[in-house]
Amino acid sequence: MAGIGRRRGLRVDRQVFMILVGLAVALGLAKLYGPLATSRQQQTELARLRLERAGLVAQQERLEGEKRVLATDAGMEAAARARGYVRDGDRLLVFMPRSKPASRAGSQPASPKSPKPAARPHAH
Repeated sequence: MAGIGRRRGLRVDRQVFMILVGLAVALGLAKLYGPLATSRQQQTELARLRLERAGLVAQQERLEGEKRVLATDAGMEAAARARGYVRDGDRLLVFMPRSKPASRAGSQPASPKSPKPAARPHAH
């Protein structure tokens, strides 16, 4: 038996082996690229959502503070007055800047009577 003792198999040239290893590594990296890119996108989205959440939490805290203030009589009155409401018996005074006289020759001067401002609702 002449063949006993000899290894049978493919004998691969060293260059071909290195090319095959390189291709295997390249295919492995290509296979990993998709999940890595997705992971990076998810991390970016997570950071954006965390910033958005922080802004919403701050807005909620501000609104809760306004709610606490408006739950008091003084807070309600201050908010109503800021919106132009007056109590019965109070007078609403509106100060308006004077009209500037026309500077062109031949133009008519501003009307001496201004239209009466619209009445504001009264808070009770």
